[in-house]
Amino acid sequence: MLRTISYASLICFFSVTSSTWAQFGGPAQVEVEPVIRREVSPTIQLVGTLHPRMRSIVAADVEGLVVEMPFDYGAVVRKGDAVCILRDVTRRLAVDEAKAATDALEGELEARQADMKKTAFELERISRLAKLDRSSDKERVDAEANHAAAAARVRQSKAMLDEALAKLAVAEDNLNRTRVLAPFDGAITAKMTEVGQWVQVGEAAVEMVDLFTVRARVMVPESAVAFCDVGEAAMVTVDALGRDLEGKVSRVIPEADPQANTFPTDIDIPNSDGELKAGMFVRAMVPSGPKQSRLLVPKDAVLRRGTSSTVYVARGTAEAGFAADIAPVTVVAEVMQYLAVESPALKEGDRVIVRGNEGLRGPGPIIIVSGNQNPTATIDRDSSANVESGPGSSTNDIDADAAMDKTASRESSDGRQ
Repeated sequence: MLRTISYASLICFFSVTSSTWAQFGGPAQVEVEPVIRREVSPTIQLVGTLHPRMRSIVAADVEGLVVEMPFDYGAVVRKGDAVCILRDVTRRLAVDEAKAATDALEGELEARQADMKKTAFELERISRLAKLDRSSDKERVDAEANHAAAAARVRQSKAMLDEALAKLAVAEDNLNRTRVLAPFDGAITAKMTEVGQWVQVGEAAVEMVDLFTVRARVMVPESAVAFCDVGEAAMVTVDALGRDLEGKVSRVIPEADPQANTFPTDIDIPNSDGELKAGMFVRAMVPSGPKQSRLLVPKDAVLRRGTSSTVYVARGTAEAGFAADIAPVTVVAEVMQYLAVESPALKEGDRVIVRGNEGLRGPGPIIIVSGNQNPTATIDRDSSANVESGPGSSTNDIDADAAMDKTASRESSDGRQ
């Protein structure tokens, strides 16, 4: 029994000391990514709330008895879907009646056009005979009068047919309006009527909101509003979801709050998956100044210890070997999955350690097991982004999806290890 405990203790001891030796006695295995430089705008962080891009109380165009409410609260509907259906029997009969009247008038018009053609032929025949002195003036006058009367009857029939067609269009429109249609893609948030109720013209049927694009409203200070042009990128952080999302400034209301001297500014954010809800609290980063050149490093590369921040830089070559070098940095902004930093020890193209740096305690040999060892091959020098003039903010033209995919890949790798 004592021997078993001793062996177990030895196994535990060697398992602990082996990790320590790997940390201090041998090269650490790390992943690296390049330092990039971008022309980016400083931003400020503002708080706001998500709102629907559109909200509408959908009303009935005609009065009638509600026979069906196809959708319930929270249902997602598409533009043109019927959200309320009224009884339509009477209006269908009105359409049938209008169609019958139209058909009758079309037949009458055809008969009168045939009669006019007949009188036109007779008038031409009498005119030829008159030139040969073989017809009287009375015959000629009668033929002209008959043709004029036939033409008048044709015009009358055409007018009556136009009137009937207009009545048919009204009847069909009234029939179509028994189906109250969704004016845009959205979700139903309230029902103002139910099956069996009688609704009047203009009475509300349902309330809808468009959440396929949500709108974050923030109050931009006077000093920054000049840089919030419509179409400018703005990053929005939704704390409830733990996500950073890219939006665009959609409008700036040109009237300031007289007390705070801030301008209401809306940022539109795509929401095709429906995760974002109206009323969610957000932190938005909007442009606040002209663009500046900044060094950007991945967030995972920065180690914060107290008030200081450092990154480990991979120096050397594959032939001579790599070593980790410490570079103190000052974090000045966030740009999606990157941090904008200032450091005299960093330059564009340097490779910073993004994985395996937690166990490093100083300069030492390393082994690069993955990551981008050729930074110039992947740097897009034409892209741009917005940055904050202090920590905790970001907007970007850096590919957010690629950054999130990279983060997900690392998390997946952690799970396998």
